[in-house]
Amino acid sequence: MTIDLAPYLTDTGPKYLAIARALSQAIRQGELVPGTRLPPHRRLAETLGVSVQTVSRAYAQAEKMGLVQSRVGSGTWINALDDARESAYLHGQEPRQESQLVDLSIAHPVCPPSHHLRFRETLAVLAEQARPEVVSANRPIAGLVHQRERASQWLDERLGVPGGPDDRVLCNGAAHGLMLAISTVVQHGDMVLTEALTDHGLIALSRTLGFQLRGVAIDDRGVIPEALDLACRRLRPRAVCLTPTQLNPTGATMDEARRDAVARVLDHHGVWLIEDDVHALLEPPGLTPLAARLPHLCFHVTSLTKVALPGLRAGYLSVPRGQLHHTLPRMRATSWMATPLVFELADAWIADGTLERLGAEQRELLAERQRLAARSFGEHEFSARPSSLHLWLSLPAAWRAEELQQQAEQEGVAITTAIPFMVEQTPAPRRIRLSLGAEPDLERLEDALSRLAAMLDEAPPPMMQIVY
Repeated sequence: MTIDLAPYLTDTGPKYLAIARALSQAIRQGELVPGTRLPPHRRLAETLGVSVQTVSRAYAQAEKMGLVQSRVGSGTWINALDDARESAYLHGQEPRQESQLVDLSIAHPVCPPSHHLRFRETLAVLAEQARPEVVSANRPIAGLVHQRERASQWLDERLGVPGGPDDRVLCNGAAHGLMLAISTVVQHGDMVLTEALTDHGLIALSRTLGFQLRGVAIDDRGVIPEALDLACRRLRPRAVCLTPTQLNPTGATMDEARRDAVARVLDHHGVWLIEDDVHALLEPPGLTPLAARLPHLCFHVTSLTKVALPGLRAGYLSVPRGQLHHTLPRMRATSWMATPLVFELADAWIADGTLERLGAEQRELLAERQRLAARSFGEHEFSARPSSLHLWLSLPAAWRAEELQQQAEQEGVAITTAIPFMVEQTPAPRRIRLSLGAEPDLERLEDALSRLAAMLDEAPPPMMQIVY
C-alpha cells in the first residue's frame, strides 16, 4: 500500500526515529488503522528518499513501541492501540451513576449485598482473632505457612491441582500470578503460544515483558490440539499459555478428552505450560486441570476474584517441583509479598465453607442472567456456558462490531468488541462480548439486553451502513 507520512515527519533527531514517530502520529490520527499492512522496506525507502536500513530501523523502533508487529514472510502490520484493545471500563473514572451507561464491557462477578455483608462480618472477626504475623510479616515469602497449607489442601481437593504447600505461592490476584509464572521461564524475545483469542491482560503482558506472543486456532472447546502441535513444531515456543475453562472472550471450555489431547501435545514437545484457571470456580466440581496431567511442566494460576469479590485480590500460583526458587525472586521484585490480611480472610472463607457457598451462589446468579440473555436475543446466534460471566454474540451481516459498539454507547450500553482479545493481526470476528455480572440491577440489565437485541433486528443508521 501507499502511505503518506509527510504531514507527520519532522526534521529533528535521527531519521529512523522521525519515521517511527510519524507512524505513531498517523496511527493516532486514524490514517493508519489496526490490521493495515505497511509497505515493504524498500518501497517506503524509495517513497521517503531514505535508505532501506533507515526504514528497517524505523520499523524495528515502531515494534519496540508496540505500534506494529512483524511477521516473517508476511510483512509488518499495524497493531491495535492499547486504548482500543482494552475495555473502556479500564480507563473509566468513578463508578457510573444510575442514569449513566449499563456496563456490559467488563468481566465482573455478580456482587449482591449479601457478599458485602459477609465481607464486613469476616473483617470484624479478623479484627479480634487475626494472628499477629498477619500484620507484622515483613519479608519476601510465598505466603504465611498456615495460609499456604490451607490453600494447598483446597487446591488439591477442590480443583485437583497437584503439589504441596512448598509448591504454592500466594500472589496479588491471577494477573500477578501469570506474570510471576511467565517471567520464571520466559525471557525477553522468547516465543509464547496462546489461543487465537485470549485475555487482553496476557497481550499487554507480552509487551511489558517483551516476549513474542502467537495465537493458535480455537474452536468451541478451546485450543485445537492439531493446530497446537503444528505451532509447536514450527515455532518452537518456550511456553504455552492456555485457559481451558471459560476462555475469555468466547467461553470455550475443554472437555476431558480435549484436555487429554492438549496435554499429550505439550508433553511430547516438553513445553512449559501456564494454565490460567481463573474461572475454575464458575464451573461445578468435576473438570480436571491440565496441571494434573502435566505436574512437571505446568504453572497453575487461579484466584477468588471471579466468584467472591473482585476487590479480593487473592491469587494462587502452583509451580512445578523445583521451580519455586526461580519464582520467589520475581515475587520479591514485584510486590515483596502478597498482602497477608487478604489471605487471612480467604483462609477463613476456605475453612468455614463460605468460599464454596459463594461459588455455588455465583453460578446460580450467572445462570439466571444467562437465561435472561437467551430470552432477550431469541434467534440470534451466541455461545456461552451456563454459568459464564460472558456471552459471545454473533452479529447480523449489516452490522460491524465497532459500529454497534458506538451505537450501543449512544443508547446507554457499554459493550466490548473482539479487538482487545486478538493476538494476531487478522480480520476481527463478527462478534461482541457481553459481560453480565457488573450491572447489579436485573431490570436495568434486561432493559439493556432488549435495547441491544432491538438494534440487531434493525439496520444500522445510514451514516454507519457498510458499503461493499
